[in-house]
Parts: sequence; structure tokens; C-alpha cells
Amino acid sequence: MKRKLFFILSLFLICSFYAFAENFPQKAKSINDFVPKGWKILKDENGSNFIAKGDLNKDKLEDVAIIIEKNDKKNIKKNDNFGPNELNLNPRILLILFKEKDGTYSLVAKNDKGFIKSEGSEDNPALMDTLSDICIKKNVLKITFNYFMSAGSWNTSSDTYIFRFQNNVFELIGYESDSYMRNTGEEEKVSINFSTNKVKSTTGGNMFEDAKDKPKDKWRNIKFEKKYILDEMTESTMDEILDTIYYIE
Repeated sequence: MKRKLFFILSLFLICSFYAFAENFPQKAKSINDFVPKGWKILKDENGSNFIAKGDLNKDKLEDVAIIIEKNDKKNIKKNDNFGPNELNLNPRILLILFKEKDGTYSLVAKNDKGFIKSEGSEDNPALMDTLSDICIKKNVLKITFNYFMSAGSWNTSSDTYIFRFQNNVFELIGYESDSYMRNTGEEEKVSINFSTNKVKSTTGGNMFEDAKDKPKDKWRNIKFEKKYILDEMTESTMDEILDTIYYIE
């Protein structure tokens, strides 16, 4: 299933700030010790920290996933186009910390390649902040993004990436996308299971009218050219996945 043109364009046009010179400790006593000077733990719209807690390596200890954001006023830019008056272009980094038996934390994974995008974009200022949620459940990490344009497109979607710690890295094991048109209610879904090599595409749904809601599922076997690792994910990785996989009928 091809993603909407809007999403493809927005992913490639968003500015890049991903060559960081930040040094992170490999081990520290507290979560805050992993936040470099000039950075902060990101907060959501309700003022809660973007921190997820739960057991990721099945040792019955509470591990942590945090998203930090650079706190630099120079990255707040005036916007004369559609969208907010100012754009927050400060970069973000995702850190995964394993809790040790002595109560300390070890840094086991990091993504500073733009997978967690900045709040704003100079090239696509009408795109709202895409980051929605991070959580840890049943030993897996889930990261959800929402794509919503305040002007210029009726299309919106919610995409969830699922990672599991295996082979000493966080491998992408699942992807769920649900997109719909806000004016007509037309809905499309895609679900990819990287462990079983299967994809389910759902078309024909409608969120607004029961009479038109006739979703049809199509299952296919898939083959991937490589494993996808959290540390290596970028804003365009999913487009790469959808472009490079091929279906086995």
C-alpha cells in the first residue's frame, strides 16, 4: 500500500539537524544524568515528560525510554507562512536506558538521526508536531506519530513503530498505520509484522458513514532486504521499507 503523497513529501522536506556532538555517559546513577547541558526532557501538551518505563530485556527491572530536546532559542524561527507564528526547530534524541540491579542505568540505544522529528518544520510549517506517544508494554517499545496538517491537506494518519530488544539491539518488529480523509471519512490501514514476514492492507473503510464502511483485508507474505534497527532509523526509513520490500503472492 502506497502512503499518501503528502506524507512522503513531508518526510523528505523536514529540516535536518542530526549531526550532534553530544557525549552521553554509558552508565549513570539517575535518568537526569543522561541529559546533556543545553538539553531538556521533552514534555507533551499536558506537561508530562516523554518518559516510558517498563521491562525491555526481561530481567524484571524497570527500564526507561526518554526523549530529550535541545533547548536553544536560536532554533526558534519566525514563520510567515501557514501554521504557527514561530517554529521550534530544536532537534530531539531518543535514549533507551536499562536499569541495573544496583539501581544505576546503562545507555543501550540511542537515536539521534531524526527519527524523532523536531516540533516544527520550515519547509512544511503547516505540519503539526508529529510525536504522539512512547510506551513500554509486554517487553516492547512502541512509538506513535500523528500526521496532521493545519492547512493544505485533508489527509491525516497515525503510525506506530514497535521495537523489541533482541540480538543485542532494538529491532523493528512491527508497524501499524491508520490513515483517513477528514472530509470524506475514507480510511486505509496497513499492518506489517517483521517477525512473521506478513503484511495486512485494509481498504474500503469509512469512519463517518456505516453504509460506506466496507473494509476489505488483503494478506501478503513479504521479504525484507535487511533488519531495521532503532539506532539507525531516520524520518524516511518507512518509505525505504515500503519501496524495497516485494510481495510473494
